Amino acid sequence: MVHLPQYEEKRLVLQLERDAAKTQSERNQLGQFATPTALALDIVAYAKRLLPLHVPVRFLDPDDVQFADALVSSTVVWFRKAKPVKGYAVEFTNGGGLNQPRVSHTVAAEVLHPEAKWTRLCVSDERRRSSHITLADVFTIKRGIATGANHFFILTPNEIAERGLPIGLFRPILPSPRYLLSDEIQADSQGDPILERRLFLLDCRIPEEAVKAQYPALWRYLETGKPEPAERYLCKTRYPWYSQEQRSPSPFLCTYMGRSEVRGGRPSRFILNHSRATAANVYLLLYPKPVLARALASNPELTRKVWVALNAIKPTILIGEGRVYGGGLHKLEPKELGNLPADQIIALIPGTVRHSPRQLELFGGERA
Repeated sequence: MVHLPQYEEKRLVLQLERDAAKTQSERNQLGQFATPTALALDIVAYAKRLLPLHVPVRFLDPDDVQFADALVSSTVVWFRKAKPVKGYAVEFTNGGGLNQPRVSHTVAAEVLHPEAKWTRLCVSDERRRSSHITLADVFTIKRGIATGANHFFILTPNEIAERGLPIGLFRPILPSPRYLLSDEIQADSQGDPILERRLFLLDCRIPEEAVKAQYPALWRYLETGKPEPAERYLCKTRYPWYSQEQRSPSPFLCTYMGRSEVRGGRPSRFILNHSRATAANVYLLLYPKPVLARALASNPELTRKVWVALNAIKPTILIGEGRVYGGGLHKLEPKELGNLPADQIIALIPGTVRHSPRQLELFGGERA
């Protein structure tokens, strides 16, 4: 079994920030080419419609890397030019060898056609239909802040004090998930997270001339950020260049990436946040929609029950909705997280147990 080395995991995390901070043209100059997602989806959708009778679909196990020089999930596809017939079934295999796969089962065509992602069928059952309540029905899910230069904008209390920077222009931000020893974050009397690694995000919208007059130490620090990171793409698109995206604290967070061989096979962690800290883009933030927000406001004890319900989502469902790299590193995008079932959560809200997604929209819980 091949595992991603520690430096490779760190590289993937850093790549998230760098991809957000560069244009496609800049990435091309560096030899970094993004996958044309829209085109890939069109090709896959077309291929699905042409899938002929009795053609096996082979998924390579991401924990058993087939190509030593490619740490992405590998796929080998064979196409046979033939007209599909009605009522056909498809053999799905996963892992092991071509002749002796680790998992093999047959899936009916009527199950495949409405499915946007077939890989989930290797680990999950057929998705329930439109009456199914998902996390997107009860949460607005957003990616955390992409600063464009974490090393410059995110500082420790000691670094802030040593430079004489005004702490009032910083707000607390959570560290990387690997520094969270617990999935529940407590807060001090100021609302700051009680953590061994405490970090603060520079979040200033005051124009530079005003900063120079009112906060000379901060102005001198900002000057050290020219031309880097001030000229980076993400910073150049903001005004002022050192301002940040607005991400209010959320009581619920989910880690963006993780491995399935730890924590009982759960690649993603759901975090209960009691603090006023925001989060970077290694997290997904779950903001309760009105129907859930009202219930939480009237019954604060419900917050913990919702967190427990999030952690009760089966690992196979988490894995099935996300995507995976070779070596077993899993990633969950906001829309994919929104596809997860929310039946246990909706059952906690008085008067909503029988509501369909459409009814939730009418009650102020419009989908993202």
